[in-house]
Amino acid sequence: MTRLIHTRRWIPPFLLVVATAATVAWLVHTTRAVRLEARERFFEQYSRQQLLLAEQASRSVEGLFDTFRRELGLVVSLFEAGAVTPGRAREVRGSLARVYESVAGTSVIDLAVLDRRGTIVTSVPPSSDTLGVNLAWRDYFAWARDKGRPGQMYVTSLRRLVTGAAKGEKALVVVEGIYGKGGRFNGLALFAVNFGEIARKHILSVRIGEHGYAWLMDSQNRMVLVHPQGRIDGHTFDEAFLPRWPRLYSLAIAMGSGQPGTGRYEFEDPVDPSKTVRKLVGYAPVRIGDHLWVLGVGTPEREVEALLSSFLRRQEVFSTAVGAGMLGGAVALFALLMGWNRMLSREVTVRTRDLAVARAEQEATFEELLAAKKLAAAGQLALGLTHEIRNPLSAIRMNVQMIREESPSEGPLRENFAIVEEEILRLNRLLSDVMGFARPRPLRLVPTDLGDEARRVVRLMGRSLAEAGIAADVEIDGDLRTVVCDPEQIQQVLLNLVLNAVEAMEDVPGPKRLSLAAIRSDDTALLRVADTGVGVRPEDRERVFDLFFTTKAQGGGLGLPTVQSIVLRHGGAVDVEGSPSGGTTVTIRLPLGGPAAPEGPGQGSPAPGSDERGGARP
Repeated sequence: MTRLIHTRRWIPPFLLVVATAATVAWLVHTTRAVRLEARERFFEQYSRQQLLLAEQASRSVEGLFDTFRRELGLVVSLFEAGAVTPGRAREVRGSLARVYESVAGTSVIDLAVLDRRGTIVTSVPPSSDTLGVNLAWRDYFAWARDKGRPGQMYVTSLRRLVTGAAKGEKALVVVEGIYGKGGRFNGLALFAVNFGEIARKHILSVRIGEHGYAWLMDSQNRMVLVHPQGRIDGHTFDEAFLPRWPRLYSLAIAMGSGQPGTGRYEFEDPVDPSKTVRKLVGYAPVRIGDHLWVLGVGTPEREVEALLSSFLRRQEVFSTAVGAGMLGGAVALFALLMGWNRMLSREVTVRTRDLAVARAEQEATFEELLAAKKLAAAGQLALGLTHEIRNPLSAIRMNVQMIREESPSEGPLRENFAIVEEEILRLNRLLSDVMGFARPRPLRLVPTDLGDEARRVVRLMGRSLAEAGIAADVEIDGDLRTVVCDPEQIQQVLLNLVLNAVEAMEDVPGPKRLSLAAIRSDDTALLRVADTGVGVRPEDRERVFDLFFTTKAQGGGLGLPTVQSIVLRHGGAVDVEGSPSGGTTVTIRLPLGGPAAPEGPGQGSPAPGSDERGGARP
C-alpha cells in the first residue's frame, strides 16, 4: 500500500514533464507552418496599411479641390448681379485680392475672370500679359458656355500654361461658370493650379519604409500623372506598362472601377532600374469634379519580407524563451509538487498519528463509560442487597445481645457471642461503605488548589507515614492554579490512594517512598500518587476497579472503585501502572474547568448551610 501511494505521488510530475516536452516538440514542428502563414498575413496587413495611407492622401487631395470650389463660388457670386466687365472687375478688386490671399498657400498660381466672349477682364495677381487675352478656344470655356451649370466645377487635364506668372509650368485649370438670370452664361472664373506643387505636397511626400512611395494615375484618360521616378509621367498606360509590365497594366485598368483595394505587381527595381521587383500596393480613388484619379502606395516585397524576418526572429526568440520558460516552469513546478508531496506525506503521517491518538482516547473514553455503567449497575445491585441484608442483620444483633445478657458472664459461650457481635458490626460497616459507594452525595464544585489538598492529605497521614517508616514528598507545578472540583471528595480520593500505598509498602524491605505530584497539562490537571510497594500484577490491572476485588487479606474491594466513581463524576479518568517487581503509580486526570455536564442542582456551589469544604458552619 505504501509503495502504491509513493508511486502515485510521482504520476502528476511525470505527466507534467511529458506534457511540457510534447508542447516544445509541437512548437518546433509548427514553426515552419507558422512562418508561411505569418508571411501571408503580414503581407495582407502591410497592404492594408498602404491602403490606409492611400485613402488618407486621397482625402487630402479631394479636400484641397473642395477648397478651390468654395473659393471660386465666392468669386462667381461677385459677378452674378450683372455683366462681367472690366468695370465690375475694378469694383470688386479688393474682394478678389482677399480670395486670392485665402488660397495663396494651396498651390494656386493665379486667379482670372473671363467675360462671356472669353476675354480676361481681370487677374490676380495682375499681369499685363493676361488682360485682354481671349481664351474662348479653350475646352474649359466651351464647357462653361455649353454644358456648365451654376455651382458646378470643371477641372482640365494637365497642360502647360501659356500666359501668366507661371507660364510654361505644368498645371491644372479649375473652372466655374458665371450665370445670370434664367441660366444665361455671362463668363467664368478660374484658378490656375501648379500641379507639380500639389504632387510634391500631397503625393510624393507619402513614404512607407525605405522604398515605399505613392503615385497618381488618371483612370479616365488612362494616363500616369505622378510617379517618383518621373520617366513615365504624362505617358499612357499602353506606353508605360503594356509592353513590359502586363500585370501592372491589368491592375491599372481594373482601378478604373473606382473601388479601393490591394494587389501585387512587378515593376522596375527602385535601386537598380534594370532589374524587376515584385511590389505590394494599396490604392484608393480620388474624385475631382468629373475626373476619376487613382492614388496608390507601393512597396517592394523584399523590404516587407525583411520586416517580417525581423519580426519572425523576435518571434523565434520569444518562442524559445517561452519554451525555456515552460520547461523551467515545469521543473520548478515539479520541484514544488515534490515539496508538496513531502509536505502532504508529513501531514498524512501527522494526521494518522492524530487519528491513532484520537482512537486511543475514544477507546479510553469508551472504557471509562463502560466502567461508569458497571459501577452504576453494581451500585444499584449493592444498594438493593444492602437494604435486604441490613434489616435482618440488625434483628440478628439484637437477638444475640438478648441471648448474651441471659447467658453466664463467663465461659466459652460468651466469647462466641462476642465474636458473633463483632462480625455483625464488621458487616454493618461494610454495608455502610457499600451504601456510600452506591448512593454518593452530589458534587459541591468550587475552585480548589490541588496543591493545598495534596499537602493537607500528607499532613493528615503524617503520623501513620512516620510509624510505617515511609518518606513522603509533594511536588506542585507552578503553572497549576485552581481547579473546579469538590475538594472534600478529591481529598477522599487522595486519602484512599495514600492508604493503599501505605498498605502496599507494609512488608516491603528497604527504603519506602511515597510521592504526590500535581501537574498541569494543557487544560488538564494531573494528580500522581506513586509508591515503592509490591506493585500490581499484569493479570490484576484490568480488575483493580471491579467491586469487591482485593488482594489484601482484610480489604473490602471498594477503595479503587470509589476513587474511580468520584473521578468519573468530575469528568476525569484514572490510570494504574505497576509491575510485580515493585512500585505502583496512580494517575488522575481532572479538567481544569470542572465536569462538562453538571449532575444536578447545587453541584456548582456549596450546599446551603455549609462552608466551601462541606462542613457545617457554627
